[in-house]
Amino acid sequence: MTEQTTVAVCVVPRERFSCAVASLENIIASTSGSYHLVYIDGNSPLAIARELASLCRQHGFTYLREERYLSPNQARNIGLGVITTQYVAFVDNDLFVEPGWLSSLLDCAEATGAWAVTPIVMEGSSRLPVVHMTGCDLIEDTFAGYTRILQRHRNMFQTLAAVRPYLVREAVGGFEFHCVLLRTDVFAETCFLDERFLALQEHMDVSRQIRSNGGEVYFEPRAVVRYDNASAYQDYDREFFELRWSEDWSRQSIEHTRAKWGLSPNDAALRRLANWTSKHRTLFDRSQTPWALHVAPIVARKKVASWLRRHKLLAERELH
Repeated sequence: MTEQTTVAVCVVPRERFSCAVASLENIIASTSGSYHLVYIDGNSPLAIARELASLCRQHGFTYLREERYLSPNQARNIGLGVITTQYVAFVDNDLFVEPGWLSSLLDCAEATGAWAVTPIVMEGSSRLPVVHMTGCDLIEDTFAGYTRILQRHRNMFQTLAAVRPYLVREAVGGFEFHCVLLRTDVFAETCFLDERFLALQEHMDVSRQIRSNGGEVYFEPRAVVRYDNASAYQDYDREFFELRWSEDWSRQSIEHTRAKWGLSPNDAALRRLANWTSKHRTLFDRSQTPWALHVAPIVARKKVASWLRRHKLLAERELH
């Protein structure tokens, strides 16, 4: 790391290891400029660990391995313990980036003073990606003495070609940890990565901390990344995947969310989150089916809904 290095990329496990080597190779090939990379390996299979360690060694990166599975915030806190740069870009180990991603995030942070910057996050395969989010809205109010919080992903399951002309750099409600650039002094002074969020809600917790302390989260449309939830999971992924999304980790995360944020015992958003987690546990087996069969009907429904909204709006304008 040179004196000019202002950013570290910190890679942490998300839910599998079968993409890890390809993801790191992509990040190395697609990231320019001066940066340091810290790789946190939480008990990946030894053959994969050797490749990861070798890549880090070849490029002068820091490779840290724990002989246990790590929750995402546990891994990120290990990374923060060795990172000394002004910014840190947290990315998951199933992430693939497009050239210019990091410099675009940095440019946005410098231009806006944002505490966090989120890119266009795609999901799926390289041949058939769809939008996961283009920033997110975080809506809060109170009812009967309890906090109510709604998170909404912008443009989810749209094609990038359909939405890109309308995307602009702007402040948004929050981010997800698939990829986010953060000022490291945020953690030194005002925010922290709460390890009691084992499986869920850690991104919303930091987003809320930033907002409550007067900071802003920005969306930067020039930066594009994609996480791979399309390729088939391997047998060696199963143990970590099932722990990461286990009923125990999910229940503890949801109950910690309820207590920390002052949510109702019957909070509807938490019920939906529990249902989402239950469905996500089936992803391991569903990944054996081609991605196109999963996503094509969803994209088609989104296009039809968008067409109907557009024509309804045009019809209303004609009436007036």
